[in-house]
Parts: sequence; C-alpha cells; structure tokens
Amino acid sequence: MTQAVTVQGRLPSPYVHADSRGLVLCNGPRCVYLPQAQLRMAAEAFAIIAEDKRATRSSGPHVVGGYLDGGDVILYAGTNDDLVSVSVSNAEFDSLRRALAR
Repeated sequence: MTQAVTVQGRLPSPYVHADSRGLVLCNGPRCVYLPQAQLRMAAEAFAIIAEDKRATRSSGPHVVGGYLDGGDVILYAGTNDDLVSVSVSNAEFDSLRRALAR
C-alpha cells in the first residue's frame, strides 16, 4: 500500500455472533472473543441456562454464562476479571443455543 486511507468508524449495536471459528459477544463499545476451542464450554453453558435458567462455565481465563431475566437472557463472557454482557430475547438465545449445539 503506497497511500494512506482514513475512514469514519462507528460503534456497532450490541450483538452476539457464533460460527465455527468462535463466539463474539459485543455490547457496543467492547467485544469479547471466545476461540473455537472454547465453543464446547459455551454450548454447555447455554444448554444449562435453557434448563436451569442460569449457568457459568470457565476454562482457563475464559468465562461464559448467563441467566434468565424476565423475557430476556443476559449473556456474559470474557475473563475472570473483565466481563462483557448483553441482553438477548429468548428466541435469539434459542437460535444461538441451537447453533452452538451442532
């Protein structure tokens, strides 16, 4: 690249994205990435949340969990001392849970 380029950036709306490479949980200004090796832990936590209405799982420094809050599910992820959380609807949570279970 021989020329510099600058573009205007914007903060994203909160989201959770999961695919075969990992899980990203973003609350807007901050995001957390759980790598592929941690997806089984996330899938287990999500399955327990669906059944027991709350769960926390950890592996090394990584933490993932959540709980039911009325009609929503609060999800959190990060490290033991630095978590990011978002709220998703039950339907959105079910989509994430099913995708991670595959």
